[in-house]
Amino acid sequence: MGASLYSAIHPGQPPASGSRPRPRAVPESPVATNPHAWLNGALLVSCVGLLLWGSWLLSRPGTLPIQYVRITGDFRQLQPEQLQTLVTNEVRGGFFNINVNSIRDILLQDPWVEDVMVQRVWPETLRVTVTEHVPLVRWGADSLLNTRGERFTPAPDSIPRTLPVLNGPAGSEALLLRRFREINQRLAPIGMSLTQLHQDSRRSWHLVVDAGFSVVLGRREFSRRLDRFVAVAPAALADRLAEVEAVDMRYTNGFAVSWKQQDL
Repeated sequence: MGASLYSAIHPGQPPASGSRPRPRAVPESPVATNPHAWLNGALLVSCVGLLLWGSWLLSRPGTLPIQYVRITGDFRQLQPEQLQTLVTNEVRGGFFNINVNSIRDILLQDPWVEDVMVQRVWPETLRVTVTEHVPLVRWGADSLLNTRGERFTPAPDSIPRTLPVLNGPAGSEALLLRRFREINQRLAPIGMSLTQLHQDSRRSWHLVVDAGFSVVLGRREFSRRLDRFVAVAPAALADRLAEVEAVDMRYTNGFAVSWKQQDL
């Protein structure tokens, strides 16, 4: 039984009595060695050291200090000399570690500043581009709206008093600016323009034209009433236009006129 089993595993090789097969010897493979391995390691360590040293050197405030500050922009209200002094006084650190966001935030504190871009110019210059708000209309008594309908509040003595005045509920700036442009476009063919536009708490529209009188449009049918005013009222009142105090367009088939009081 044992011989038959062995022959099935190792045919043709009967086992010697009382002996076991010897394991074969496996020849050892030679270990490959790189004689330059220590040099490669040294170079790697040196490179890492140089990078760390370079990072440390560039992070020092005294490395490549900022020598020049250039202010650019189209200025009407802002004074570039004052901006130059303000930025120069805030310059801290060298070319690589100066905090440009801090400088930008400081300039944005001026109400007339709409946006700021701060750039490093190699090797020692800081270029600051300032965008000034362009006011289109006044908002209430103490604020302005720029051309995008954004509200800002500068010093009272810097507000241009000749601009048209808009007034309305909080958050209605964009709506009133859109209405302002629409009304002026419709008034242009009859030689008029807006000096004031007001929407009260009941959402009723009132406007004042440069001819010196007010127009009441009310809450409803804004476009229809405005069109009727443009088409009818100036022609009907042409002979007495200078005497008009107010025109009320809230009537279905006509309008009412209030006259200025005449001096006796």
